Amino acid sequence: MATVEPVTVLLIGDNRTDYVTIRHLLVDETRGEYQVTWSRTLSDGLNLLKTNTYQVLLFDLTTSLGQSQRAFSEFWNELVTQPVIVICPPENEGAAIDAVKRGAQDYLLHSHIDRERLHRAINLALVRSALSNEQKKKAGLEKTMGLSRLKEDFMGLLANEVWLPLLGGRLVLEHLLEGSLGDLNEQQKVALSQLKKGNEESLAVTQELLDVYTYDQTRQQLAKSDIDMKEMIENCIKETAQMAKFRGINVVADYPQGAPMIKGDPSGIRRVFIILLDNAIKFSPNRQTVDVNVAQLPDAVQVSINDRGRDIAPEDQKRLFMRFWEGESGRKFSNKSGMHFYLCQRIIDSHGGKMEVTSKPQTGTTFIVTLPK
Repeated sequence: MATVEPVTVLLIGDNRTDYVTIRHLLVDETRGEYQVTWSRTLSDGLNLLKTNTYQVLLFDLTTSLGQSQRAFSEFWNELVTQPVIVICPPENEGAAIDAVKRGAQDYLLHSHIDRERLHRAINLALVRSALSNEQKKKAGLEKTMGLSRLKEDFMGLLANEVWLPLLGGRLVLEHLLEGSLGDLNEQQKVALSQLKKGNEESLAVTQELLDVYTYDQTRQQLAKSDIDMKEMIENCIKETAQMAKFRGINVVADYPQGAPMIKGDPSGIRRVFIILLDNAIKFSPNRQTVDVNVAQLPDAVQVSINDRGRDIAPEDQKRLFMRFWEGESGRKFSNKSGMHFYLCQRIIDSHGGKMEVTSKPQTGTTFIVTLPK
């Protein structure tokens, strides 16, 4: 089975324990998603960058090389085109925020580094770097054309001015709920938990808008690998199982004989089916069934997801995949930002596939995704 081209990561820091920890969190020999290189000194790191290409750089601000403002300035001047994530302890968080203001894509606290946060930070760094490069290309083009002023890039503004404050707010709320900033009574914990939930929902919407922007603007080459669609669907059903259990909904999947395989971007395809399953569960009446059917076609694999919810009128079906369209008041067909189905279609389009919807009274709605092998 083909493997995804690994994301190359360079860690610059003089603590070998940090390298071992980060490599353990990132490197999975069977999946090959990441390739981590370690440099103990700044000079060695800069030399590596002259002869190798790294997609993401981790810079440890707690090391002796990170304590020097001159050293960090030298480091940053050498890396103006590289996405950088800085690492520091909670007591030095101010230094990490200063690094982000300088141009680093994100920061992580030593005490909060885990697999999920590390993966999310790297993915964000890649997206924000792509956004930044897109903005630079646009600015250069507008300057060449002699435009008097640059047009405002709303999504670039969103990435730089909205996502980071939301992230900072989440970190503060996590500190408070964990008790690291003092004890809380139960009433305060409940209130902060509600704030954290709202913060996470806002972060999810913001991330979705950034994902849409990435598919619309960067046109980056997909890192495709072999995907077992039965395994993919089963994993997506497990991820949405908690919500289904809460609603008393039974998700039933039917698969063809043999392994239905396609070539595609696993994270993008997973995103599509998580959205479709989540949507089917949300809009199905309680204690109903959501049917998932996977079929082998001569040159494609087709996945149908059917719910028992209300039907979608033909005129609404035509608008379902439009940006920001959720449905009329009282008849919502999409969650949150109204970008779910648009994002799904963009991902499927990028794979050369097709996404359709059928809906009739008493039978519910069926989303049909066809992906080439």
